Amino acid sequence: MQRKSLGFKIGPGAACVIGCLVASMGADAFTFADGKTVSCIAGGQTVEEVETDPGQGGLGFTGKTVRTPSGFQIIWNATRLKALPPEVHDYIFFHECAHARVPTVDEIQANCVGLQDMRAAGRADAAVESRLGAFYGPGSGYWARTLECANAAGATKNQ
Repeated sequence: MQRKSLGFKIGPGAACVIGCLVASMGADAFTFADGKTVSCIAGGQTVEEVETDPGQGGLGFTGKTVRTPSGFQIIWNATRLKALPPEVHDYIFFHECAHARVPTVDEIQANCVGLQDMRAAGRADAAVESRLGAFYGPGSGYWARTLECANAAGATKNQ
């Protein structure tokens, strides 16, 4: 499989937002639904990404970020990840990477930063965010709080 560069244009203000995204050819790269790859960078280090054993597909998570002695590791349940709609599949990367980058154990904070990073990477627009909202369910308070946070933080950056 040929790996493709994401080709981000990073301005001075976006450097810290996009800092988690690096086009990668290494083993620790996440593959987006469109085949492009990216690595999560936290604290100046590439976050190790591993998959669960295929026999553990029934585990109750899609992705999980855990602390390690040397930083962080993202554990992917490939069976569950592959079953997601494309935009949710991609969003989960930004969410899990945000857990390591901020760092935070708060799910709404990881959602918020993850959505901001996804937008900054050019991978989220109104249509994508609408499909993400539909995935979380009509009237989902979880997604509403995510949007409120991501939109408020975006407004602050633009002032």
